[in-house]
Amino acid sequence: MNYIGSKFSLLPEIKRILDNNDIPANGIALDLFAGTGVVARFLKGRGHIAYANDWQYYSYLTCVAFIEHNELPAFETLLSDNCWKKEINRSHLLPDLPVSPPGERRKPDHNSPAVRVLSYLSRLPEEPGGFYNAYCEGGKSGRMYFSKENGLRIQAIRDKIELWHKEQLITPEEKGWLVASLIESADRVANTASVYGAYLKHVKLSARKPMRLHLLDPVPSEHDAEQHRAFCMDSESMLSALDQTRIKLVYIDPPYNSRQYNANYHILETIARWDLAAFEPRGVTGLRKWGERKSKFCLKTKAGEAFRRLFSAMNSEYVLFSYNNEGLLSRNELEALFDEFCSRTSFLEIPYRRFRADLDGDNRVYKGDDTVEYLVLGKMK
Repeated sequence: MNYIGSKFSLLPEIKRILDNNDIPANGIALDLFAGTGVVARFLKGRGHIAYANDWQYYSYLTCVAFIEHNELPAFETLLSDNCWKKEINRSHLLPDLPVSPPGERRKPDHNSPAVRVLSYLSRLPEEPGGFYNAYCEGGKSGRMYFSKENGLRIQAIRDKIELWHKEQLITPEEKGWLVASLIESADRVANTASVYGAYLKHVKLSARKPMRLHLLDPVPSEHDAEQHRAFCMDSESMLSALDQTRIKLVYIDPPYNSRQYNANYHILETIARWDLAAFEPRGVTGLRKWGERKSKFCLKTKAGEAFRRLFSAMNSEYVLFSYNNEGLLSRNELEALFDEFCSRTSFLEIPYRRFRADLDGDNRVYKGDDTVEYLVLGKMK
């Protein structure tokens, strides 16, 4: 997924700081602001029991797909239903389904139940509906986040997943995996410059490409899949819920500036929740009804105290914190935070290529092409 602040390129540095400080690859590791779960996946693969948390529901479902499964889902109930089994098996298998993440681990069995189910969903006839009308080319609203054909396909696939779940033919984990696959696939053909704060006035060439469902390959683990968990909570509530759970490592990758993620990814949130019957999309961009929800970590006047409360609530042996030199918290404030709560600290500065959603213009001029990423590891007092 094209995600602001993804730490995929930072993973080698995360591995280095953990290994150089002899942090054991065991116990529970919590990714507190997980986003698309890139670091949680790394921690699971490292050997930890992985917990991933984010208050955005599309992030939560993505973490369900990669974290709460060790193998591709089997869809046992769905494929034991005679009617659905016959209909799904009648659909021609698609052996060239793209795999995410690409080429990292295993070659999936292209005759597996997961491939059969995705192949069936990929061949559903296009259907209109609430999402298509609200956000897609040709819909009643005039918004163009997706082409007409891809919008109709998203509608049909998501409706079918919801039907299966309501009829208890798929488990919540299987539903999460399927919806996460759809989100990953839809994001690749979105008619946006990068995020979903606005759509383009004309459907670009890449958004005209037919959407292809991606086979999400879960991270294998020596621990039972049930031990790995995904959560959808705000960070303080998450730590409060785990106050009796001893955690080896908490990874914190909070927002570092005033950018609010909920408005930038509201379309993916709606695909995840599929709740358009409960609200009327607002304004030109069709924001959700809670688009005004603000993270205190994005507010200059509240960020410092919010981080202190976070550190105070952690029942963890180690904390790993990634931030940016242009963040609301200065380096001095960040060092003071670790001095207060940690007995030992390792501090790395890493040159980082700036994320650009667009070019410099009248309304935005970037400070430069490069920033500095802070990676701070502390042993909690």
